Amino acid sequence: MIDRRVPTDKVLFHDASAVESAAGGRIDLAIVLGSGLASAVRDAFAHTAIPYDSMLGMPIASLEGHAGEALVGTWHDKRVLAFAGRPHLYQGFSPQQVTVTVRLARATGARIIVLTNAAGGLDPAFEPGDLMLIADHINLTGSNPLMGTRSADPFLDMTDAYAARLRQLTSGVATPEHRLREGVYAGLTGPNYETAAEAQFLRTAGAHALGMSTVLETIYARSIGLEILGISAIANRAGTRSAHSEIVACANSASARLGDLLDRVVQRL
Repeated sequence: MIDRRVPTDKVLFHDASAVESAAGGRIDLAIVLGSGLASAVRDAFAHTAIPYDSMLGMPIASLEGHAGEALVGTWHDKRVLAFAGRPHLYQGFSPQQVTVTVRLARATGARIIVLTNAAGGLDPAFEPGDLMLIADHINLTGSNPLMGTRSADPFLDMTDAYAARLRQLTSGVATPEHRLREGVYAGLTGPNYETAAEAQFLRTAGAHALGMSTVLETIYARSIGLEILGISAIANRAGTRSAHSEIVACANSASARLGDLLDRVVQRL
């Protein structure tokens, strides 16, 4: 019996084979799509949709705004694996389960991963609907996917975790219509939204946006040598009254801008 709580290398090999078969070869680029952002790429490239429940290594938990499927196809002559939805710590998943998308991306051959999310804006200049290029992050989840590693040297360098090359490329192709900002992302556990005092604390600490994903994926991706591009869709003002349905709706409204920006990036990779 397959235990989805422990996605082993054997299980990931099974899933990777299915992805590569659908793609017609090894993957060049992986994308993880946050809440309400699946439509950013759904119409951008011809793809085959693989439901998560048919992938033996993917944790399954329904969540509004997460389609729960992998989109596999070719985009500007690059084989792409896009995860429409991700597992989260607040759903009871372990750091190893939360990073399974990254593990699978690497198992299929990807060398670059784009991590997107819907985030709460902390910078007063940010408006809901803006996009934020992640320059750095603050991990406040209290977790780390590298804990327990048996490596003789587990001390991972996290300076420039979000590849400067990819950030420069993205900034270079962006137009004013993309409403692209840049800042520091704070990763929290959730699932509760932050209090006004917490938002003020994080703003003082140097964060420009916050959310409940991405940081553990970045740590693991960095540890296995992937280049990382991170983009947040600002979906609300952090520390104000928020509802998940409203955040998903706002992120969805930013999807067209995100999709066009990613199209420009993928074309130039």
